[in-house]
Amino acid sequence: MWHKLKMLSYQHFGTLKNQLNDVHQEISDRTQKQLKAFAKQNPEIKQPDSEPDQSLKR
Repeated sequence: MWHKLKMLSYQHFGTLKNQLNDVHQEISDRTQKQLKAFAKQNPEIKQPDSEPDQSLKR
C-alpha cells in the first residue's frame, strides 16, 4: 500500500513540476512580449552596451 501511495506522490510531484514549468514559460513569454512592445513605443530608450563598463574595474 505504501509503495502505491509513494508512486502517486511522485506522479503528483511530476505533474505539479510540469504545471510550474508551464506557468514559468507563460510568464516569460508575456514578459518578453511586453518588453518588446515597450521598446517599440519608446525607441529613445537605448539598450546598454554589451561591453562591460571599464570604469568599474580596479
